[in-house]
Amino acid sequence: MFSYEDKIKAVELYLKCESWAVTIRILGYPSVGALRQWVKEYSNNGDLKKVHIRKRKYSEEQIQYAVNYYLEYGRNIAKTIRNIGYPNRHYLKQWLIERVPDFTYSCRSGKQC
Repeated sequence: MFSYEDKIKAVELYLKCESWAVTIRILGYPSVGALRQWVKEYSNNGDLKKVHIRKRKYSEEQIQYAVNYYLEYGRNIAKTIRNIGYPNRHYLKQWLIERVPDFTYSCRSGKQC
């Protein structure tokens, strides 16, 4: 992630030289797509957002339903995901770590889980 100062520096340099390639070559960052997005936001609003907040993908009700299903139907991550249709293993494990005090997970495949 780039800081607010890095983004402003890139936008101001782009507005000065009006070239995506030159701006990226001089600074060494960002991608063309990111720079275009920053310039568009700066042009529309006159400034960039100081903090970017990502919208949650799942509601609190969906999260609680998944956790309850896991606890009620055999504590099986694969079965829970398959039967309710969401989320993926990573999300479900994070929710279980946060909400189930006695949750333990051991990876049997030998991979880093």
